[in-house]
This record gives sequence, structure tokens and C-alpha cells, in this order.
Amino acid sequence: MIDISILPPTPAVTNLVPVLLAQQNTVPQLDITYDTVEPNPGILIGYLIGYLVFSFLSWKIYQRCRVDNAWFAWIPILGTYINFVAGDEDNPILWTILMFIPCINIIAVIWLIKAWIRICKKLEKTPWLILLWIVPVVGTLVFYSYLAFG
Repeated sequence: MIDISILPPTPAVTNLVPVLLAQQNTVPQLDITYDTVEPNPGILIGYLIGYLVFSFLSWKIYQRCRVDNAWFAWIPILGTYINFVAGDEDNPILWTILMFIPCINIIAVIWLIKAWIRICKKLEKTPWLILLWIVPVVGTLVFYSYLAFG
């Protein structure tokens, strides 16, 4: 066994110990107060337009899949549920709940991708279209539009 008490401390450890013990504040403080930050209505309008567009496209996709209650696409958590229903998942309520639990949601996202693959097959489109999701906004918009109207 090596006795670590005889080893000299490394500079990284000696510099970090006062910070960990809160004896010295080495984190620079910013001189920004929240009173000076003004909300930008353009960002809110952009999010609202994006939400409406993607909800509309989702609604059209679910209608083409002949899913009951396709209007669930307009409500955030129910939109996730109806996505699993359209993908013919066995337990859509369970997977919707698991989407909101940290770490477990990674598995639920994989099941969501499987649901989208089944949706593509239902609409007789190639599942390789999912690779369009790599392009953040435009790819997803093209994917949804193609499934909704293509």
C-alpha cells in the first residue's frame, strides 16, 4: 500500500482546495443586473410561430396515419403520446411518462425514433428520412413537411 500522505500535493490540488472550502472566490463576477435585461418579443413570436408550424405538420401526419384524436398534436405532452400511438407502440402512456424522467428518457427517445420509423413505413416513405434531423431546424421542417404533404 502506498501512503499518500507523504506525497507532495500537486499544484492543481493546492489551487483547488481554497475554492472548494469557499475561502477564496476565484470565479469572476459579472456586473450584469437583471433590471437592465429587457425581454425580446421577437424571440417569443419566433417560438410561437415554430410551435404552430410543427404542431400543424404533426397534426397532418397523424391524420394521414388515421390516428384517432390527431388534434393531440397541438398539446405539448399529448403530442408525445399521440406520436407513440401513431408509431404503434405497445404502451404509449408509459413511454410518454418515461420521456420526462432523466436518464431513462434516453431509452424513451430511442423508442420515439422507432415510432417515427414506423410512421414513415405507414406513409410508405423511406425511414432514412430521419437523417434529416441532423440539420437542426430546416431538416426537421423538411422531414415533417414531406411526411405531411408528400
